[in-house]
Amino acid sequence: MLKLAEEKDLPRIIAFCGGSLLGTYLACRAQCYGTAYDYVRFWYASQDETLHAVIGSIDGAAVLLADAEADSEELQAFLRMQGFSSVMANEETAVRCGLAVTERKTAFRFVGAAPQVEPAAQSAEMKEVYALIARSIPGSFDNTKEAYLRFLSDYTFRKNRHAARMCAVLNNGVLQGCALTAAETRTAAVLSGVAVAASARKTGLGRRVVLSLVHTLQAAGKDVYVIALNKSAEAFYQRIGFEKTETICYMEGISDV
Repeated sequence: MLKLAEEKDLPRIIAFCGGSLLGTYLACRAQCYGTAYDYVRFWYASQDETLHAVIGSIDGAAVLLADAEADSEELQAFLRMQGFSSVMANEETAVRCGLAVTERKTAFRFVGAAPQVEPAAQSAEMKEVYALIARSIPGSFDNTKEAYLRFLSDYTFRKNRHAARMCAVLNNGVLQGCALTAAETRTAAVLSGVAVAASARKTGLGRRVVLSLVHTLQAAGKDVYVIALNKSAEAFYQRIGFEKTETICYMEGISDV
């Protein structure tokens, strides 16, 4: 049976979440938010003290991580009952739970050691970073003041808890490229917001900014994951040292209502 997590349950949840991209998202949320915020919730399913599934939700957007022993019928019924606005799960879990998939993306993990590249700066003006990502990745961010402030609040919250960072490339003070982490734990990180200005594309700058950030993360003892947004991004990540790990599925509007 799925149980609502209490603060004392978080160490077990974080341990269960090690070793995968979705697990990194969940563990990062557990470490940053804990159980102190009304808009953040965690549930877990266990048998004989062994965890088999974890669900974490922020503002109704959920991430599901489950092993092969998890009760798929219970998970499906719970997701429908909660009526999450969206759910992320790997393809195997989505299929076992009979979930209607809205979109599929490929997850990658960096393998080996990041080669030496010209280092990128560790910071830039967040407003410029947000604007570059919004221009470069259609559908990523709303180009409004309210959306930017939500992004800034979340990034600052995580950064203050050592769960977010960035690398950036500037030319004469003008931002040319950036890469951020969407989630970090003590052992892993997920990249996001990889963007390059139109005038700087096909110059190797994307490779430089990503590998500079990967090198920093690996030096801190972290595995590095990323979700490729399209086929072009898949080819890019494979060229610079990432390897496919799994398919991530997105489900929207799961509800019995």
